[in-house]
Amino acid sequence: MVLAPLLTSVIIDDELLAQNLLRKYVGRLPFLAPPVVFDSAVAALGHLPQLRPDLLLLDVNMPQLSGLDLLRGLPSPRPAVVLTTAYAEYAVQGFDGDAVDFLLKPFSFERFTKAITKVQAYLGAQSPPAAPVPAPAQVLLLKEHKKVWRVPAADILLVEGMKDYVKVYTRTQVILTHVTMTRIASSLAEAAFLRVNKSYLVHQGAIVALDGNMLELVNGLQVPIGISYREAVRELLTGGLL
Repeated sequence: MVLAPLLTSVIIDDELLAQNLLRKYVGRLPFLAPPVVFDSAVAALGHLPQLRPDLLLLDVNMPQLSGLDLLRGLPSPRPAVVLTTAYAEYAVQGFDGDAVDFLLKPFSFERFTKAITKVQAYLGAQSPPAAPVPAPAQVLLLKEHKKVWRVPAADILLVEGMKDYVKVYTRTQVILTHVTMTRIASSLAEAAFLRVNKSYLVHQGAIVALDGNMLELVNGLQVPIGISYREAVRELLTGGLL
């Protein structure tokens, strides 16, 4: 059986509450991968060509560079763009810039899902029919004792290395499997996962807070940042990449 690849998404919003709400809504839809989050259009600008998301959830009113200005300058191929703002007067400008939908804050999960339905239709219209190809490391096969678990890579929050074993943490379970940290890291997308010390690999979408030299994850776990990794991790966090 070939599984359809998850849709990748980027959230750009300068308000933490809005970021967290969108992150929660994205997490409720199983066909959406955990999002990459930026707190400004300026911070996102240099990363979008490498990330090439399917979906861009874009706030309009932001300092330095507005969402509308970013939208106008997006190169082809463009992601599906859903604008989010508290100001209804931006709707016309958004649709003039070929936004797929416009969400007026505050919006419900039901309204969010309607926008994502439009996104799916838009992406389907942009892509010619083709034989489905599984994405690399889309599903990991993890052996624990005599049982083999099928774990979508997008569901992994944290990987903890323990010599010749690793603990793989998802939202619902912890799996102990006989594999090296190097091998499992090579199976996971570098853009989505962040090495924070020799023993921990963290999904960027699972990070909710930085407390000193500790990262707090969505499942409540706290992960220490190694000395040699602190500069790189802080650079990503202060640049808005989570």
